[in-house]
Amino acid sequence: MAETDTPIKVPKFAGITILSGLSKTNYFFFFFNTFILGIFLSVTAVLQPAFMKDIIQIDQKFAGTIISFLQNMSQIATLLFVAYLGALSDKTGRKIMVLASFIVLFIAFYLFKSSNEIAIWIGLTEDSAATTCANICAWLSFAPDQAEAFKSFAPGLLVSYVARFLLGIGLILGYPQLITMVGDYTSQNDRGKGMGLNGMTAGLASLIMFGAFGYIMKKYGVLAGFDTCLILAAVGAVLTTVFMKDRMPEKPTKKQGLKDIFPILKESKAMKAAYWTALITRGDIVVLATYLIAWGVLVGPEHGYDSNKATLMATIPLMVMGVITMVAFPVLGVMLDKKGRIPVIIFSVICAGVSMLLIAVAPSPFHWLCFAASILAGIGMAGSIAGANTLAMDASPITLLGAVMGGLGTMQPIGILVFLGVGGVLFDSVAPGAAFALKGIASLLLVIWLFAIRKEVTLEIQASFSMEWETAARAAMMKIPGGVRQGAIEGTEAYAQDQGVTVITAEFCAELRKMMAEAEEG
Repeated sequence: MAETDTPIKVPKFAGITILSGLSKTNYFFFFFNTFILGIFLSVTAVLQPAFMKDIIQIDQKFAGTIISFLQNMSQIATLLFVAYLGALSDKTGRKIMVLASFIVLFIAFYLFKSSNEIAIWIGLTEDSAATTCANICAWLSFAPDQAEAFKSFAPGLLVSYVARFLLGIGLILGYPQLITMVGDYTSQNDRGKGMGLNGMTAGLASLIMFGAFGYIMKKYGVLAGFDTCLILAAVGAVLTTVFMKDRMPEKPTKKQGLKDIFPILKESKAMKAAYWTALITRGDIVVLATYLIAWGVLVGPEHGYDSNKATLMATIPLMVMGVITMVAFPVLGVMLDKKGRIPVIIFSVICAGVSMLLIAVAPSPFHWLCFAASILAGIGMAGSIAGANTLAMDASPITLLGAVMGGLGTMQPIGILVFLGVGGVLFDSVAPGAAFALKGIASLLLVIWLFAIRKEVTLEIQASFSMEWETAARAAMMKIPGGVRQGAIEGTEAYAQDQGVTVITAEFCAELRKMMAEAEEG
């Protein structure tokens, strides 16, 4: 009887091929920790309005600028450190940074919860110190001439700002590294699915967070929400220590860092598209959660709601968005692999922009238009996040993946600082809807530019091989920046044909690189 080849069964996790050195357990807890950190990404938007009103007892006429600045403390931390930490993760590994993230988050939430007590303990409530705190907080709310109105609550508010900054550091120590690990844990063929699963996990976290924390705050009060965060941070630290594992790319032969991504960004249309998409869209969930809940708390009494009930009601559209995001991420992740990066990104940004404009014209945060907008926002957020991340990974040399993703992460706080800063002023001085209109217009302008460069980006990231290549040789090509990768492939194949080579090997590529280096030196 003739022998038949038995196909080798490739181990997979949720449709993603499990790479060598890893197990299903590693993949499961990698995504589970993504779930926990996904809760932390937006939980502050739920906690802060009620905490500011009931615990810090701020004057509600400053609610828009105060809550915007609280959110921006995290973005300032991201802007200052995320690119550096991304490059650092290429050297230290991702696991140690995720562990540090959970530890810092535990400390930050404890300090945040105890803001008033800390202010008393360090003497900020004494008259002269309270006056200084009031001047600082009034200036940060763009109301320096109204410092006296801040004096009663400024000490606790100032401590809250510091704790919020530390919380931002905790987030960027961990979550960006988990996004980068999608690149470590997947091949290019599975990268869209990997980003889709990453996003679906974050979407599920958002959905559960908005529902669970709204209920916890309504039943037990806002401080119980902080206690829940402390428990989650402790659990995450333990799971990271026991179950997570690094799978780092091989180290480059020469030292590389943040400075090496600038030439790539200058030459690569794909990288520019990913970075601009992140800058404009990455803050959508922050803008929505911050202003929708702040708007709900502001007008809640007109509808018969106290601050906790208003928070719960305003989070319902966000929960709808979480459901849609959770469903959309895996679908759009597959579409990124099948239909291409740019078409999915354009479609998603259109959805995101229209959703913001719908909320801008809604008469209240409890109106049905906000629910309709949340459906589009969920689709838009899923596609723009997964699309930008996947596109940046495609265009990046594999040895600079952490630095490139860190740079991409820097775009988020820049965008959020702009949209929360300007949006907070519009929220207080024009109307709550004006903050959403600003965001929607920016998204639609991005769509026009992406459509104009769509063909160039698609051509850049497609690695087309016309000859037979060894796996190791192909892997070597993927270390080359996307903007020049195809040219390098074609040049190598042309030289191979001139030399009568039929199969391109890693040794052949190494010899060619050596010959080119010698020619440059000569």
